[in-house]
Amino acid sequence: MTGDRWGKVWVGVLTGVAIGLLAGLWLGRYAQPTKDYAVALTELEEQRGEDYIVLVSALYALEGDLARAEERLARLNEEDTAQLVADLAIEYIEEDKGLEVTQDLATLAHALGAGDEVILAYVVTPTHTPTSVPTATNTPLPTPTSTATPEPTASPTATPAALPTSTPTPVPPTPVPTLQPLRWDGRLDTWLYPPVRLEPAAAEPGQTYWRLVVAEWHSPDESGYGPYIYLSTIDETGNPLPGQRVFVDNGGRTILVTEFKAGTDYGVTFPMYGTLGSYTCHVEGLSDRVVGLGLGTVKGDAEHTAFRLVFQRTVKR
Repeated sequence: MTGDRWGKVWVGVLTGVAIGLLAGLWLGRYAQPTKDYAVALTELEEQRGEDYIVLVSALYALEGDLARAEERLARLNEEDTAQLVADLAIEYIEEDKGLEVTQDLATLAHALGAGDEVILAYVVTPTHTPTSVPTATNTPLPTPTSTATPEPTASPTATPAALPTSTPTPVPPTPVPTLQPLRWDGRLDTWLYPPVRLEPAAAEPGQTYWRLVVAEWHSPDESGYGPYIYLSTIDETGNPLPGQRVFVDNGGRTILVTEFKAGTDYGVTFPMYGTLGSYTCHVEGLSDRVVGLGLGTVKGDAEHTAFRLVFQRTVKR
């Protein structure tokens, strides 16, 4: 019975000691982390110095105040407190004295600039505590209100701008040539017997016909002319118009075609053998007629004389 009793006593003592140690650690680490140790530690035993370093590393892990940790370690009166912490961390690593305390020592030693790769492996890198992302709430989307779609307003039909009317350049009317006055040789019906006469064409207004514009007589004294009738055809503007058929009637009909002869003022010639009153001349188609041409100055006289006749294509007004 006595043995059992002492066993119970020792168990109680040890239990009390353990509880006391745990309470002390808890109070030292959590209840009073900023307690200032003013007691000189040079007289502490080695174990108590080791415990003090462990405590300082635990406080640094809680506070993160390196200057305060260096101030506390300075009270150990050691020349190289950084190396002291590093050596203790190596010891805890080698002897596997607990991961949390080992990490505290390694972290403090690293912060003080001491330690090697072995210690670095135990340094705790502060990490940001991830903020929990609120779970997305399925918020019902608002039911779209049925909005009446307005009827599209008919865009006003663009009235095409009136394009400028291309006003055709007025074509100037073909100028109506001024009618040439008839150049009628007065001797034709005063000196000659029977007289030579003009028979105008029976043209209606708007009709094209051949109008006599020149009728000349050349006496035997006027050199340069033979016993010929000189005939020419010209257009409305007075230019030579060759290729026109001209008729000379003398009981029968002689047909001549006018030509363009450079350096001359006639298109074709007809030789005369009969005396005055023998020949009538006109152009094919509707044409004025010159009646009673022939040699001499009187009927039966065969002196060499000449006639020059010009017909112009004309529109009757």
